Amino acid sequence: MTTPQHPEDFLRFMRMRSAKEDGIFWVDDTRLGVFEPEAARRVSAKNWHRFVMHDRLIDMVRRRPSAEVRWSQIRSAWLTQLHTLATAEHHGRLIERMERIIDARLGDDVDLVMLTQDVALRSMLPVALSGLTAGEEDLVRRDLEMKLLRLISPDPGSTWYHLRFIAVQLRSGLVVRRVLRQRARGKRTRELDLADPFVDLLPQLGMDRALDVVTAVLTAIGGPPGTAAASLLYEFARHPEWQKQLADELCAVDPVEFRTSPTSAAPVTHRFVKEVLRLWSPPLLLVRRSKFGFDLGGTRLDPGQWYLLSPHLIHRDERVWKQPDVFDPDRFLPGAPHGPADRTCYVPFGWAPKKCVGANIGTVQLMALCHLLCTRYRLTVDRPEKLTMALRFAPVPENFRGSLAVR
Repeated sequence: MTTPQHPEDFLRFMRMRSAKEDGIFWVDDTRLGVFEPEAARRVSAKNWHRFVMHDRLIDMVRRRPSAEVRWSQIRSAWLTQLHTLATAEHHGRLIERMERIIDARLGDDVDLVMLTQDVALRSMLPVALSGLTAGEEDLVRRDLEMKLLRLISPDPGSTWYHLRFIAVQLRSGLVVRRVLRQRARGKRTRELDLADPFVDLLPQLGMDRALDVVTAVLTAIGGPPGTAAASLLYEFARHPEWQKQLADELCAVDPVEFRTSPTSAAPVTHRFVKEVLRLWSPPLLLVRRSKFGFDLGGTRLDPGQWYLLSPHLIHRDERVWKQPDVFDPDRFLPGAPHGPADRTCYVPFGWAPKKCVGANIGTVQLMALCHLLCTRYRLTVDRPEKLTMALRFAPVPENFRGSLAVR
């Protein structure tokens, strides 16, 4: 059987085969699809339980393994810093940055996909790496924007474009190195961001691993948050009945309470965001290599073999969700009959122990966008009922143009 190459056809093909073969099957000769929720959880948990980082440059130069650093140590440093940032003050600053970016485009007819990418990236950048000069920030943003366009654009670009992409990527890496080095030497102020914990860990990590860690954070804020925000605007525009429910809730909520704990202060909005992420969580497919052997029913996954994971396919599985293609945030009400069968069936941020550390702040950012759409801005989209979603690396609304105005 020939496997379709176009992303949308491939996912449609995967979904049909997954339904017929209980979510575990060989996609081709080299890749096993693991789309059954419990199997995906088990494989992910074991493969990443003791994951370590090596210093690849030092290993190559010295021709001997460097001291291992547990990935769990890196995650712990991130989570500690994110806990410090989870305050009404820092949430308020995030919202203010979002407002400034949107205010600069008020009244313009814009590509809403690119606008939400800009809002998500620029508002989140100080969380990942702050204290940059204007030139440094511009270079880091250009690197992340070019990475994003390579993933969501159907046009691969010219050879010159690829060379420029490599050059920008190298220069952005030099910015990160300079910031970490200068903070360590006291020549630059320490900042409350996700890069700063690794200044203290530089002697243990080395600069190359520290660069990898900070680059991982930057890459994480440079794609998924923006595509999730575009998907949120897509569903917001297509469902006026939910616009009213969100507006009724968010116009009545206390601003300080919302900034302190948005999920508690605005449960309807939280359900809306969760449903957007169920239907359109990026990325659509993850490719991994197994370090261990697994018996998965009648199928064997051996060490060294490749496997595919997909929150998107699990979220559309009719065996664990009723009417999975219907947009209905009320499926997340307690006891809803069409809600998730159990927690393994809802994984928009991936699986533990490699689950996205930014899950909470990502949710806050999406809820803040809902708040702005309902209390500060009015979104206008021509013929929202005609909108469609393209499936590439991530879901991308097609021909999604509109404008924002102050209410």
